Parts: sequence; structure tokens; C-alpha cells
Amino acid sequence: MPVFTASAARRTVPIYLKSVGTAVASKTTVVRSPVGGKLTEIDFTAGQRVLAGDLLARVAGPRAERDVTDIRAPASGRVGGAPRHVGDMVSPGDETGIVTISRIEPISVVFALPETMLRAVREKLLLGNLPVRAYGDDKVQALAEGHLRRGDQESQQGAGKGELVATFPNTDHALSPGMRVEMLVPANATRTALAIPLAAVRRSTAGYYTYMVTRSETAHVRPLSLGTVTDDLVVVREGLSPGDVIVTDGQEQLTEGSRVAIVEGPSPGTSE
Repeated sequence: MPVFTASAARRTVPIYLKSVGTAVASKTTVVRSPVGGKLTEIDFTAGQRVLAGDLLARVAGPRAERDVTDIRAPASGRVGGAPRHVGDMVSPGDETGIVTISRIEPISVVFALPETMLRAVREKLLLGNLPVRAYGDDKVQALAEGHLRRGDQESQQGAGKGELVATFPNTDHALSPGMRVEMLVPANATRTALAIPLAAVRRSTAGYYTYMVTRSETAHVRPLSLGTVTDDLVVVREGLSPGDVIVTDGQEQLTEGSRVAIVEGPSPGTSE
């Protein structure tokens, strides 16, 4: 099988600061009825995404169905559960309103870092917006990429930590309010680590692996323990040694022990 290859090598990679954060709506709007009356219709379900102008509910005034007011979404976002039910009396002064709309495009993630690490973050912020990534259970493929919006320079009382808020466009709705994610923030430092092109990494139900090519030009599965991803490279914690040759393109046709023919030149999936 013809394949493209690359070599595992020790490379200079950036150091990342890690923290667990919580996604929160960038804005929450309480929708209230502009008139007093009886709630006669609810046109949404909890968690539904609505657009500005969508019909949410109807309220009948003193003259019953001859005096009906449409309640429409004032903004796009995700609606919460209805604190009200059909038949309830509502008014403009209701504290809870009819429903809340959480804006999730963009969405924010609130997290904290120890004060000892904040200096590196502040130094990076002096150069402009600081790119950050949010990860779920899959520590290799990021759920979302965004930027650090601002930092609270005050420590949390007695905790020795500073709060940070990152913003993500979230156009694909990968993040939702209340979700816990692992945040990676680049520090103002680098280190040397064994790394391979991300294109060489495959995933199965058992975890991550790659195909390593031996001198006899056969491909063998090598399970991997991976670290952080930087652009098109991923740090390898366990599974490979410097100089090991791995397949970066053509893995779809391979099985354990497949004979391969190495194609000379850079792989389409790498920058090498």
C-alpha cells in the first residue's frame, strides 16, 4: 500500500496552562408579557434554540380571545424551562417572566488559575487577544477555539486564584451553558517534547494509535498516550521513540502487518 510518512522527533512546543471551567451564557434575557392577562399558549420546549422574532407564547387580555398578545423572542438563543403554565396569570412586573433566553453565540467559559500562573497570562495579553481552547473528554480534538477576553486581577478570597473569562464564537453550538470543559491557555514559555504530525493519529474504541513502519516496510499498530496539540503537531507521552517512522496519509487501507511502499515527499496532511 502506498503511504506518506514522517518521523517522530523532539520538537520545541509551547507550554499550556490547564484549568477546568464552566460554560455560561454570554447574556441572559428574561421574557415578560407586556400586558396583564392569562397565558393561553406556550410555543417552545425547554432547551430549544429560538431566533429573534419567533413566537414564544400568547396572552389573553381582559376581553379573552378577542384581546390576544403574541410574545415573541427579543433575541436569539436557547430557552430555559417555562416557569409558567397555560392558564397562569401573567403581568409585566413578574420577576421570573414567562421564560429566559440564554445567548450562546458567543458563549463564555469562566475558569481560574493560581496567582503564580497569572503573570504568564498577563504577559501574553499585553500582545493582544490570547487564543485558548476548550476540550471535553477527548483531550486531543478541541471542542472549541476562542480567546481570552479579560482577567480578574483580584484573587478569590482565600483561594489564591484569579478568575478568567474566555469567549468562543460557538456557531456550531459545541458548548452549552453549564458544560464543564478543560481549558488550555498558552503560557509565555516553551519546552522540548517528542511530537508527531496530528495527521498520523487515529482513534478506535480502545484509544489513540498510529501505524509505525518498520525497516522491512510493514506497518504495525502502536497505541499512543498523547499530550497537547499545537497547530498540526501533537505531543506523544508514550508509544513512540525519536526516529520512529509513522504513517501520515494512507492509513485507511492498512491493517496490522500490511506491506507498504513509502511515497517520497511531504504528506498532504502535514506541513513537513
